[in-house]
Amino acid sequence: MSLAVVSGQYADLRERWSALCRAVPATPFSTPEFGEAWWSVFGESACGELELVGLENGTGELVGLAPLRRCETHWTFAGDHEVSDYLGPVAQAGKERELASAVLDRLEASDAQTAEFRGIEPGSNWASLFGTAVERGWRVDVQQEAVCPTVEIGGGWETYLSNLRPRDRREVRRKLRPLRQLRGAVEFKSVESPQQVAAWMPEFMSMMADSRGDKAVFLTDEMRSFFERLSASLAEAGWLRLYVMSVSGEAAAIVLCFVAQNQLLLYNSGYSPKFRDLSAGLASKVLCIRDAVERGMSSVNFLRGDEPYKYELGGRDAVVRRIQLTRELAR
Repeated sequence: MSLAVVSGQYADLRERWSALCRAVPATPFSTPEFGEAWWSVFGESACGELELVGLENGTGELVGLAPLRRCETHWTFAGDHEVSDYLGPVAQAGKERELASAVLDRLEASDAQTAEFRGIEPGSNWASLFGTAVERGWRVDVQQEAVCPTVEIGGGWETYLSNLRPRDRREVRRKLRPLRQLRGAVEFKSVESPQQVAAWMPEFMSMMADSRGDKAVFLTDEMRSFFERLSASLAEAGWLRLYVMSVSGEAAAIVLCFVAQNQLLLYNSGYSPKFRDLSAGLASKVLCIRDAVERGMSSVNFLRGDEPYKYELGGRDAVVRRIQLTRELAR
């Protein structure tokens, strides 16, 4: 069946794009919900124009889509690696090559001179597919951009603990000991309904700002608006899970997570300084892992960054890549 290239804005492709993300292995970063939340807040201040390049089959089904941003002769994936741990296209199996080719066709039709495609997800083949641009007269450079430490959790809680380094296993148990001693005073729950998520988001952002100075600087008015829109749309679409740890009825820590491909992705977190002595920040993440284990999930992805706690909790690096394309001068 032949494929046709389609283009448009979020409103034009949102429904079919969402259906595509539900049908294939995708993360929330690839969804129209995530992209539209970012564009609605930051689009006007970002250089360039949004271009969604998609592929549809003969029945009108969307089988691939790449969200792009054009700034004169320079192109990128739409979005920002500061808030999107992964960026890039999504496609049905077997349609990736055609989508990469359609993106390159669009670059060449616009007389693009450079492109920088950041946030290539570990395990994907987009780096090699866009690498074929060298055959079309582009210089291609693929680099490591970041790491997303990930821990496999299949086999149960005791198996997870046994796979940790001895000193890390002891530390995890030590962090949980004060919570066990508090017994019924500690509550750990997941919040997933859009209404409940919306109710907890102000407290979550307050904890983010209180727990670390750099997060307080990060949470500008625009960024707060982005988090509110993002959490609302992803909760409505079923991609989001908010974990709340409370002590004696008072919220001590909140972790904002995504759920995709039977994997828990820890996106951001905060805790109340009042509960610093309980190591509320780290303890809440350990409880997230335990909940994921009990739900039978396959892994926990700590997402971008090489903070020590991610390795102490069993994380192993998965590499995020960046592709740089430069148009070769005609000989």
